[in-house]
This record gives sequence, structure tokens and C-alpha cells, in this order.
Amino acid sequence: MKKLSSILLVAVMLLMVPSMVFANGEAETKSSGDESTLKVAVVLKTLSSEYWQRVANGSDTGAEENGCTVEKLGPPTEDAVVQQINMVEDALAGNPDALVFSPSQPPTAIKVLQKAKAMGIPVILVDTPMPDGFEDYDSFIGTANYKAGQDGANYIVEQMGSRTDVNVAIIEGAPGNPTCGDRARGAEQAFKDAGYNIIAFQPAYSDREKAFNTMQNILQTTSDVDVVFCSNDDMALGAQRACQQAGIPAKVIGFDGNKSALKSIIAGQLYATIAQRPENMGRLGVEYAIKVINGESVDKVVDAGVDILTIDNAQAALDKLM
Repeated sequence: MKKLSSILLVAVMLLMVPSMVFANGEAETKSSGDESTLKVAVVLKTLSSEYWQRVANGSDTGAEENGCTVEKLGPPTEDAVVQQINMVEDALAGNPDALVFSPSQPPTAIKVLQKAKAMGIPVILVDTPMPDGFEDYDSFIGTANYKAGQDGANYIVEQMGSRTDVNVAIIEGAPGNPTCGDRARGAEQAFKDAGYNIIAFQPAYSDREKAFNTMQNILQTTSDVDVVFCSNDDMALGAQRACQQAGIPAKVIGFDGNKSALKSIIAGQLYATIAQRPENMGRLGVEYAIKVINGESVDKVVDAGVDILTIDNAQAALDKLM
């Protein structure tokens, strides 16, 4: 009988162990604050380019400053539109506290952002706005891209003067991408106002190799190219390589202010880049998301501004990024 009592006691203790372990684990989780930490989903156009890595790094800074966590997602390329929308769907399925989002093709994102609104999930757009008239988001943080494109073109005009013998090729990103499209159209208008000739306006899908091939095709049509305006730095580097290989001394200007572009400018290759502040976009995206979660009011539109970087200030800009 005594032996039976001992066996029963051991059995009861063994049954209690899992409960004790679970209770201790639950206490540790609560004390670490993990369960109460706000979670922000960050879905960008891609995570494979330097520019978007800088936006992602900025979101990490925002998470550290605001005591939250971020889940960063992005397709392999900017033109993987359906894959990006699926990533947003997956992120919403995880019921995040907020969504920071940069839509590759804004019209395709309308339904998924309406879904976020229906779920009560705050949405902060970075870099790329939604179409005019769509208001189901809390704030947009980015660059006034049309004006920035004008500013970049006007810098070239300041250096070369208003003339009618300057030929310009413009390379934008994916057709329908408002960010790259607005930059290209802003530059186009400024060049036209100065009397320059637009001899090509073609897409290269924000990809360096595609821009290289696009520029080669342009040069097969005419070698008389004086200026090449590209809607991002990767495309500018591809176009510059094509010009260099063909022996064409065109002034190639990019957009983003990435390290690779700055090094190219310092080496006397790219002529200039229009620098955004991508780290600041990512940081403010998370910061504004937390503000909305906490019931604070935020501006509907925040212009992050740009700087034009040339041989005169590229090294100083690069030093800040190293």
C-alpha cells in the first residue's frame, strides 16, 4: 500500500511538471514584454536593391526608437507586383498593429489597403503614393517626385544653359510606377522648357542591366546623346556603362543618392544624383505608425525633400553613409 502511494505521488508530480514549466514560461514572456510589443509590418517594393535596403534599415531604427518590432518583406524585383500584393495579404493575415507600405503598382493595391482599413490596421505609405482620390491610409511620407525630377533637370540646364541643340534620353522605371514616372515627367518638362530635345523616353524597370540594354538600343538609333536622365541610380549606372562602352560622353544623372552612385560620381563617371532620404522615410514610417496606433494625429503628406549631389559634395554625402 505504501509502495502504491509512492507511485501515485510520483505520477501526480509528473503531471504537474508541464503545467509548472508552462506557467514559468508564460511569466518570462510577460516580463520580457514580448506579448505587449507592437508589431509593424513593413512591405517594400523589394529588399534586393541598395535604396530599399536603406529604407528597411531606417525602419529598424524606427523600431528601436519606438520600442516595437518590424517584419520586413519585399519581392526579389520591383516589377513583381502580384508577389508584393500577396506579401501584404500574408502580412495582414498575421494581424499586425500597423502596416508600412510602398506599393509597386498603386492601383493594384487598392483592395488590399481597403482590407487593412476594414481590419482597423493603420497604414503609412512611404516613397510611393496611392492614386488621387484614394484616402484609405493615414499618412504618406516621401518625395515630391515630379518637382524633384524638375530640380534635377534644372541643375543640368544651369550647367549647360537653355539651348536647342541638346539631346536628352530619359529612362524611367516600370510603366505605371508613379514614383519613377513622376520623376521622369518632371525632368521631361524642365528639359522641354529649356529648349532641349527629348530623343528617347523608355522604361528599364529600375534594373541596372535592363537600363544598360535600353541605353545600348538607344545608342544604336543615334549616338548624338548629350544628357541621360534616369529615375533611379541603378538605371543610371547601367546607362552610364553603356555610354562609356560606346565612347559617348553624355552627362548621366541618377536618382536616390546611393553609395554606388556617389562612388561613380567621385570616379568621374556619373554626373550627378538626386538624393532622397530613404533611411528617414523608413524611420518616420514606423514612428508615424506608432503615433497613429497611440491615437495621435499625423500629417496626411510629409515631403522628405531631396539634395542634388555632384562632384562637389558627393564625398561628404558618401562619408555619412559609410
